[in-house]
Amino acid sequence: MTWQDDLIRRYPNLFVRSFRGVPFAPGYPRCHDGWQNVVARLAERVAAVSGDGTVYFTHMVAEHGALRVHWTSRSELPQRSALKVEEAVALAEARSLSTCAECGAQGRLFASAFRIFPACKGHQQGTAVPVISGFHDVFLRRGIVRRRSTLERVRYDWASDAFVHAPAENIAKEKRHG
Repeated sequence: MTWQDDLIRRYPNLFVRSFRGVPFAPGYPRCHDGWQNVVARLAERVAAVSGDGTVYFTHMVAEHGALRVHWTSRSELPQRSALKVEEAVALAEARSLSTCAECGAQGRLFASAFRIFPACKGHQQGTAVPVISGFHDVFLRRGIVRRRSTLERVRYDWASDAFVHAPAENIAKEKRHG
């Protein structure tokens, strides 16, 4: 049994669908073993939001050095719940960019043999992908402020596995001084 099979057994509502009575898992995690904890944490976060099984994964693959996740819902979710699912997906995708695909340690992107992949110092191969200071770890996050949808610049913090506020002024300064 693989870690993916074990994860699907723990969270069948997030993965298993049925077509004409035949169960299948369209969101089966097709990704590196080093991302096992990234995917498990994603499933845990999404299950906490969707305990009743309305949310499920439709696509989960390693692509261009990052985990790419697609999901849907059987019914319309409240806006706050949908944003929590989107945040869980965004955190998993951001973490995958800096998590070694082989062992799960903190790493960075490398390019080799026409592919891009995250690796730690022990598993690095090829050439390190250049980092543009102030831009490589900045993401846009949707939120709600006073019942209005907003966009906020955030950075992914590997140690806390969370997004932290990234003011635009600091990003511009880092670019000029980087």
